[in-house]
Amino acid sequence: MTNKQLAARLRAQARQRRRAFLDAVRALDTSLADDLLALPADEWADLPALHASPQLQAQIKLLKRVDAALCQWRLGLYGLCSDCEAPLPPELLWQDPCRQRCAPCEEKYNKAQHGVWEL
Repeated sequence: MTNKQLAARLRAQARQRRRAFLDAVRALDTSLADDLLALPADEWADLPALHASPQLQAQIKLLKRVDAALCQWRLGLYGLCSDCEAPLPPELLWQDPCRQRCAPCEEKYNKAQHGVWEL
């Protein structure tokens, strides 16, 4: 797979996630959906009014992941672990174009998120 293929996959996933998110917001509140459309798509996850809806939290998290990956692409850092900067295997990026961390850093991150620490 080439960088061009990865970029196309990442952009397609961004479009898909944003479309699903907009549909979910529209189902809850059409005026809030209209507010989203007035903003650049990379600012949708930051709209404070969205965080009042618990049913949107999982989708907000997905949007933030795709926005972070697109930002990394623009900065020339896509494909590097966001913690240790080690290159991510292309196979992992193909499976999940929004992957942010290598396996060891992902494990540490998950433990920290769930309050499990090892010394």
